[in-house]
Amino acid sequence: MLHTCSYLLMENASDQTLTHQIFNIGRNVEKSWTPPPTNVVRIDVDGSVCHHLQAACGGVMRDSQGRWLLGFHKNLGLHGVVEAEIYAIWLGLNLANQMGIRKIQIYSDSLDAINAIMRDYHADHPFREIIGKTRDLLYSDWSVELHYTSRRNISCADYLAKQGHDFDADADAFLIPSVSRGCLDMFLRDRMVCCA
Repeated sequence: MLHTCSYLLMENASDQTLTHQIFNIGRNVEKSWTPPPTNVVRIDVDGSVCHHLQAACGGVMRDSQGRWLLGFHKNLGLHGVVEAEIYAIWLGLNLANQMGIRKIQIYSDSLDAINAIMRDYHADHPFREIIGKTRDLLYSDWSVELHYTSRRNISCADYLAKQGHDFDADADAFLIPSVSRGCLDMFLRDRMVCCA
C-alpha cells in the first residue's frame, strides 16, 4: 500500500499531460548517448543471460561531462533475462546510494524490467523480492529518474554485463574505477557525440 501511495504522489501534471516523476518512459527517447545535467550522475545498466540461464549484470556511472566515475559487474547465478535486468537497475541504485550520490538518471534497455518495477506486483510474483528492493531504493530520499534507451546507447553497460559471467556468483560486485579497455572505443564514441 505504501508503494502505491508513493507512486501516485510521484505523478506530475505539466503541459496538460500526467507524467510520472521517476519513470520517464516514452518521453524524449534519446537517439544517442546523452550526458546528464550538471550535478546529476547517469547510470547505464544492462543484464545478460547466457546458456543454462547463467545471468550477470553490469553498468557504468558517468558525470555531466561524460567522464567515467565507476564501472561494475556481477555474476548473478541462475536467473532469467528480465530478472537480470531488474538486478542491474537495483545494483546501480545500490552502489550510487552507498557512494552518497543524490541525483541520478538510470538508463536501461529493458522495457519489461522497467514495467515490472513500475507496476504493482502481487505477493506471489516471481520477482517480488528484487522488485521490492529496487522500489525501496527508487522511493528513497533522493532524486532518481528511470529511463528507457536502446542497447546502442548503453553499449559500455552491455559489455560490462557480459564480463560479469567470468566471475564467481558468490562474489560481491566487481568495481571498475577507470575505463575498461574492452569498452574504451564505445566510451570515447559516446564522449565525442555528447561533449565535442
